[in-house]
Amino acid sequence: MPAPTPVGIFVQSTPANQTAYAGLAPPQNQVSFAAFITYSDGSVGSTPIGGLQWADSDSWVSLSRNVATCTQPAPVLILGPVLSTVTATAQVSGKPYPASSGLYCL
Repeated sequence: MPAPTPVGIFVQSTPANQTAYAGLAPPQNQVSFAAFITYSDGSVGSTPIGGLQWADSDSWVSLSRNVATCTQPAPVLILGPVLSTVTATAQVSGKPYPASSGLYCL
């Protein structure tokens, strides 16, 4: 049976509810992210990937590496606050793999 091959990445947030509070001090105003390799057999690596490119373009979020800080509350739509999208891109075996997660700034 061949060894599983990398097929992408998975981004996980801490805290798991992806919520940070803009009016509070760190760490309550922050969400951190880690990315893990996903494999062809459906498994997920146990060690976070290093050397990722992280991005978030929303004006109410300040992103430093893998830590997003809410600088102000997100706009609120009818269904609730806007989810700010955080994207990680990893180079796995020479191929770029993007994946996203997000955070709610309250």
